[in-house]
Amino acid sequence: MKPSLFAAAFLALASLSPGLESGDIEYRDFTGPDGKAIPAVLVDKDDKEVKLLLSTGKRITVPLDRLNEDDTAYVKSWNKEKAVFLQNCSRLTIRQLLELRGYESFVFRFENNSIFIDGKLNGKQGKFLIDTGAGTSLLHIPFANDANCEVGPLDEVIHGVAGDAPAGWCDVPTISFGSSIFKGRKILATDLANGLPEGVKVGKDAILGADIMGQLDAVISYPERRIFMRPDKSDEEVVEGGADAVEGDKEMSYRVFKTKDNKTYRGEVASKTPTVVTLKLVNGKELKLPVSRLIEADARYVSDWSEAGAFFLKHCQSLTIQELLELRKYQSFEYERRGTHIFVDGTLNDNDVTYMIDTGADGTCLHLPAAKKYGCQVGNLDVWVYGIGGKAPAAVTIIPKLTMGDAVLTNRKILSTDLNRGREGDLDHVGLFGADFMRELDAVITYRENRIFLIQRKMPVAAPDEKK
Repeated sequence: MKPSLFAAAFLALASLSPGLESGDIEYRDFTGPDGKAIPAVLVDKDDKEVKLLLSTGKRITVPLDRLNEDDTAYVKSWNKEKAVFLQNCSRLTIRQLLELRGYESFVFRFENNSIFIDGKLNGKQGKFLIDTGAGTSLLHIPFANDANCEVGPLDEVIHGVAGDAPAGWCDVPTISFGSSIFKGRKILATDLANGLPEGVKVGKDAILGADIMGQLDAVISYPERRIFMRPDKSDEEVVEGGADAVEGDKEMSYRVFKTKDNKTYRGEVASKTPTVVTLKLVNGKELKLPVSRLIEADARYVSDWSEAGAFFLKHCQSLTIQELLELRKYQSFEYERRGTHIFVDGTLNDNDVTYMIDTGADGTCLHLPAAKKYGCQVGNLDVWVYGIGGKAPAAVTIIPKLTMGDAVLTNRKILSTDLNRGREGDLDHVGLFGADFMRELDAVITYRENRIFLIQRKMPVAAPDEKK
């Protein structure tokens, strides 16, 4: 880092420039001589003293030997360069962080709490449900037939919330999502209309399951309503610019740019004029493009680009999604993968339990025996749940208290059913942590980091026995 640039960046932080409001700074409570907390930002240190910026704007110098044990440990672990970069990059969105690294992003659509994107099966566009609870992707048989994909005998069995259903392997020449293409795959196909109430149409053509999302290092972001995927992890990537010239994750330090005529380039902005952008491609070559040829999002990115901004963004690329979100007060949970399903620990009425994370479940659903065992208020089996395998009786259930980390959900009305219907043994989890709770808690799910992130922006609702 050039000293002049670093000094300028540091000065911007320490002096609260117009681009950095005081409300953006994370103050830490240092302990004063009288034991009282002093909100301040550490802006510099040496072997003998530290320099602090107080919340009043005043700067003070404190000898190291005047600090208590906790403050001394914090000062020793503090790194000026990292602090400056974190401060200046903390406003990066997940989208900016991932698109700068070459992820391709897709806006997903909500229908109730379920989330959908478009994909192509053998060139035919279809509507895909994003479903972390589906161990494998699934095709609706009529959709597969319309796309000229051959469906084999229905001699396989798939399991759903409402029971089992027959399925058959389908030979898929191509399946694609944006620039990610898979060729020569075998994917299960079934009748996704099975078990729906009479007159209700199928709301999806296929299910995008954990098999494909795991391969593409998918990131699902409820607050941004986007799913992100790595095209370079697919069988074939439709991106120009010399992707074969690099190895491993180095390629992901370049952004994917798209043009209105469906061409895609991986590179970084080298320079720009009001009308033309020069991209430095992965293979080192430069390409000049009229800004007017770029899709709206990329044209806006070029318009906002500056050398100073690019400098900071470049050095913020080392931030992980975990660091970015935890800086914003998200809780982080490392989930356990069992096959292609993902599980996270939590509590149910103060009992330690495990939930399966299921974006395909429109609402959270408990296993009926577990709901009764752990003190939920379970009603009569007088409603139905629908899914692959048909319909099954369910009971309206009130959860007095459910927690995952510091997130507390109280007095929630959900459904309970026998999630183990027709299978031997008991479940090793209490139910499905569904899209309703994930949407409320602004969940972010990452396949590469094996983590789910949650933040509670509203106060918990009091349980019935807690109301005054």
